[in-house]
Amino acid sequence: MYNGFVYRFGIPGRILVARLKTGSDLLLSLKEIVEKNGISAGVILSGVGLLEKACIRNVKVIPERFPILDEHRIIVSFNGPLEILSLSGNISLTENKPSLHVHATLSYYNGASIKVVGGHVIEGCKIFSFAEIIIMEIDNILMKKGFDVETKTLQLFA
Repeated sequence: MYNGFVYRFGIPGRILVARLKTGSDLLLSLKEIVEKNGISAGVILSGVGLLEKACIRNVKVIPERFPILDEHRIIVSFNGPLEILSLSGNISLTENKPSLHVHATLSYYNGASIKVVGGHVIEGCKIFSFAEIIIMEIDNILMKKGFDVETKTLQLFA
């Protein structure tokens, strides 16, 4: 029997709809909203809008062994305008505090065509005119990250 996963069940909870304003940092705003509303388990259902600047992180090489370190990653900044095509991610507890794991798919015009990029959202994504985000809280579940011995990182349900 294959056992390459762990999972838990929860039930849909409150749905929060937010508009982030011009000049806001995307990730810092989402963190503040989650903390102020006591959300410790949730999912980002939708995110659209326009960024003036984006900062995303990706893994550039797979290491020979865990953990994945900063030397294996690349951080890229883009100046806008950048359309937020989608946001996805989850909200969990890390060291008993709410934390977000957010990815974005973005598009921009480069003078000849439209390009699409994506990756892990980090601080520095600056809202230009707006961003509309929908978050669903998940009830009756403990979404907690703990140390995973295989990957040597904090992982959900470790």
